[in-house]
Amino acid sequence: MISTKPAVSWRDSLPIHPAAELFPLMPPDELRVLGEDIMKNGLRSPVVLWRADDKTPAVLLDGRNRLDAIEMAPGSPVEVRNVVMLDHTTDPYAFVISTNIHRRHLTAEQKRELIATLIKATPEKSDRRIAETVKASPTTVGTVRAEMEAKGDVSKLDTRRDSKGRKQRARKPSKAEKKRNDIGATSTSEIARKDAEIKELRNAKRQLEIKITGLESEIEELRGKLATGTGGDMSISEFQTAIKKWEETVETQRSIIARLENENAKLRAGVAAPPADDGLDIPECLRRSAS
Repeated sequence: MISTKPAVSWRDSLPIHPAAELFPLMPPDELRVLGEDIMKNGLRSPVVLWRADDKTPAVLLDGRNRLDAIEMAPGSPVEVRNVVMLDHTTDPYAFVISTNIHRRHLTAEQKRELIATLIKATPEKSDRRIAETVKASPTTVGTVRAEMEAKGDVSKLDTRRDSKGRKQRARKPSKAEKKRNDIGATSTSEIARKDAEIKELRNAKRQLEIKITGLESEIEELRGKLATGTGGDMSISEFQTAIKKWEETVETQRSIIARLENENAKLRAGVAAPPADDGLDIPECLRRSAS
């Protein structure tokens, strides 16, 4: 049983497990609505406590929002009787994620943040084990871990633990894995292809710049003949038409160059920074909506 009183918050007497803070708290307006619903219909989902052993005090594992909502609701204090106690046989992080992952619709960034938090809290767990917990792909978890190791947020471990808790020494990828890894926006072959395209675009741009320089020289020559009257039998209107034609051609060539520069920039961005993995690994039509 947990008691909530206006003068003393439940937070003053009940410690919170770090796993309980993997997900963000609800905003105050949503807490008020939740509190009114609980006061009217009762607490449908239990508050979950966890303790490592009989000698260790219990800590809150799941239910921060419900307890906060009850404190905010009219009619407090309330005695929360719908409480479940878990012990060391339950992985607290796996429990919290499994319980909340279906309640909330996480964005790609939120899911990557969740992965990072779990890696930092349990770095000994393998990428596959973390991926199973957060419903993501091992590749996504591996990418997040590599980024954290590069920043020094977590240390590089020589071993990981599998789903049964057994130590596994990190191994080097096989030739087949290396071949499979040579696919995608960051693969060696794809980068080489993009480099070749960039080179072709640069050459095309240079050729157009040369043509524009020549066209501009011809325009200046025509203008000079028009000004001095040395254009032979060509009339003024013919001169003006010819100049306009060359000017339009130059403008067209400039537009082509601008397009090539834009394509070049996109290719360079693709080589330097490939599109980020959304971290969800689930088709949009199959994703759960927020409940």
